[in-house]
Amino acid sequence: MKRRGARVKAVIVGGLAVGLTCGTVAGAAHADVNRRPPRITSIIPDDGALRVTWGPDTFFSGTVPGESTVLYFGANQEGRWDDRGATTSFTVPAAHVRAYAGQAPRVTVCYLWPGHPSECSSSDPIPINGNAPSYPPGAGQLRPVPKPQALRVVAYRDYRATVQWVNGSPPYKKVLFRYDPGVQMELPGNATTATTGTLVPGRTYTFKVEGGWSGGLFSTRYSGWTEITYTVPKNPPFWPGGSVNKPYGPDTCKQGYVWRETTPADHVCVTPATRDQVRTDNALAASRRQGWGPYGADTCKQGYVWREATPADHVCVTPATRDQTRADNALAASRRLP
Repeated sequence: MKRRGARVKAVIVGGLAVGLTCGTVAGAAHADVNRRPPRITSIIPDDGALRVTWGPDTFFSGTVPGESTVLYFGANQEGRWDDRGATTSFTVPAAHVRAYAGQAPRVTVCYLWPGHPSECSSSDPIPINGNAPSYPPGAGQLRPVPKPQALRVVAYRDYRATVQWVNGSPPYKKVLFRYDPGVQMELPGNATTATTGTLVPGRTYTFKVEGGWSGGLFSTRYSGWTEITYTVPKNPPFWPGGSVNKPYGPDTCKQGYVWRETTPADHVCVTPATRDQVRTDNALAASRRQGWGPYGADTCKQGYVWREATPADHVCVTPATRDQTRADNALAASRRLP
């Protein structure tokens, strides 16, 4: 999973500067158990003590054997909970706060798994002046982030579902979309749709979406998840429920066939195995070109020929693949829904 810790700009509220170290995700990716950073949601003064709350992040909560949560205040470990992420709040005693008079310790919350790197979230330094945190009571209280609404599946094709939702207000900074097993996408704040990767026909999935706000005490806060379940049709490429026979117009394939997609506009219907071969051949195209010769830069290395799905298709493939491509072109009309 392409997920990296990123320092988020702190915001000063009543003398307290608090920031987060959080994880972001680029594109759809499979998650590992060491990719679930905690999220500190508030740090509130309480008669000289500090009330800290975080999470929960329910992506893996309660599912990873040996999962622990540890909270540090400055250099001292304040608490450790071996409850698979169930604990989400703790009060740092006033005496421990006073011990840092004249200093500026941080609050850090970490998730730990045996055999995997820990994931931590830290506040910015908290000045302790006069034996107490130097910000007024209530400064850490946060307004809830509204959840996305009206989450639904609006399309299904080529074993992939497209979901749509309505964002809360004011605009989100970013949107997170998840579906099991363990796949997450990070999207722009104005995103209202997302498309899954390949799904299994007949299987039921849980789709989740949440929004993140910028501003306030923390640079990014989250709404919590809006979720639905969706059972993938057993007979793709129909729309949900199978009520529409030709959702892709005249290019709709018969059951058992998918678009070949040698280019985005290539809607010749082929078997899924042939479509997979096309993707492999496209990925290997550069390595199979000689780069010089009687056909210029598109001259193939020995043993390869042009695929010729169209007259301009000069991807180098085996002769057997070119023959298959010609056969698929000849059968194209018979594989589309009438």
